Amino acid sequence: MYPPYQPVPRFYIERITIAAMCNESMDLHWHDPASRQSYMARIWPQDVSEESGAEWLMARNETGEAVRIRLDLIRNFPTPVK
Repeated sequence: MYPPYQPVPRFYIERITIAAMCNESMDLHWHDPASRQSYMARIWPQDVSEESGAEWLMARNETGEAVRIRLDLIRNFPTPVK
């Protein structure tokens, strides 16, 4: 169903943690192989969890529904700014 997990740069976790702490939204584009759908939506990160060797973003969308996104399937994750 899902391809093997590809580890993501650690700044992904740092960026999500900051967004969750500040109640900041992120406009993300991701693919879900299980449903064969691609999504582009504004989400509010809540946490990152690990399950079966993969890391998942737990978030809420604009309507307040829970969203679960595997980190390596995010297509437009913001790059760090120095």
